[in-house]
Amino acid sequence: MRRYIPSSTALKCFEASVRHLSFTRAAQELHLTQSAVSRQIRNLEEFLSRDLFIRLNKRLVLTNTGAAYYKEIVPLLDCMENASLRMLHREDEKTTLTISALPTFASYWLMPKLAEFSKTNPQFQIKVRSLDDAAKFDPEAIDIILHYGGDHWPRAVSHHLLGESVVAVCAPAILEPLKGDELTPSNVLDFPLLHLTSRINAWPDWLAAHDLESDSLAGPAFAHFHMLLEAAKHGMGIAILPSIIAKQSLASGELVAPFSQALDTPHEYLLSYPADKADLEQVVTFRDWLLNKASVTK
Repeated sequence: MRRYIPSSTALKCFEASVRHLSFTRAAQELHLTQSAVSRQIRNLEEFLSRDLFIRLNKRLVLTNTGAAYYKEIVPLLDCMENASLRMLHREDEKTTLTISALPTFASYWLMPKLAEFSKTNPQFQIKVRSLDDAAKFDPEAIDIILHYGGDHWPRAVSHHLLGESVVAVCAPAILEPLKGDELTPSNVLDFPLLHLTSRINAWPDWLAAHDLESDSLAGPAFAHFHMLLEAAKHGMGIAILPSIIAKQSLASGELVAPFSQALDTPHEYLLSYPADKADLEQVVTFRDWLLNKASVTK
C-alpha cells in the first residue's frame, strides 16, 4: 500500500525554513539554492493542500497549520535521524569482540597484553566492559568473560586462566621504625592491617599459613582492589594483594614485600564464554591467544 508521505527533501526544507523563518538561510544550511527550497515548500503545501507559510514582502510567517505540522514532524525527523545514526555506527557482529572483566584484573593483567592482540588481529573491534556492569552473564551482549573462580554460568564454557598467589605488601616508608631489623611475618602485626571487604578471610588465611594469630584484625576496609592498592602505596598499613596486581608497584619500588614470599591460594581466574559462541572466530582466536599468553607470562 502506498504511504501518504512527502519527500524527505521537502520535510528537511520545511524544518529548516521554520527554524530560520527564511528560505535563504534554510538554503544555506542545506546547501541548496533559495529557489530550490522555495519550490520544495510549494510542493509540500500542494501535497498537504494547506498553506504552511505566509509570504509578506521579505518576511516569512508560519501559519497555524504550519506550526501544528512542524510540532508533529520534528520528533519524527529526530527519530529517523537517530535510527540512521545507530545503523551507521552499528558494529558488525562477526568482527566485534566484547570482553567483560573484573576492573582491577583487566587494568593490571589484561591491558598490558591487549595491545599485542589488537596489533596482530586488527580484524576484530574490541570492547572491554567492567564485570561490575554485567553481574548477570548476558550471552547476547558478551563474548568473553574473565572472572574470579567460583562463579559459573549455565550454558557457558569455562577454562582455567590463572592460579592465584597473594603477597603482603606495604609502602617502604612505614618500615622506617624497624629499619635495620630482620623482618619476619610476625612483624605485620606491628602495623594497621588493610582489608578488602569481599575477602574477609584474607588476613586470617595469611596468618594461619605462617602459624600466627591475632586477637584483633581491625583495620580500614576497601571495596575494590585498586583502592586497597592505593591505600597501601600511601602508607596506611599492610595489604594482602594478588601478585598480578601488586607486581607493577613492587617493580617500581612503590611497594615492598619484606615479610614473606607470595602464597598460593586455592582460587583461580577463569575465561568463560557462551556455549553457542564456542565456534565464533573472534572467541576462538582470543581464547587460544590469551590461554597461551597466560601459560607463558603470569
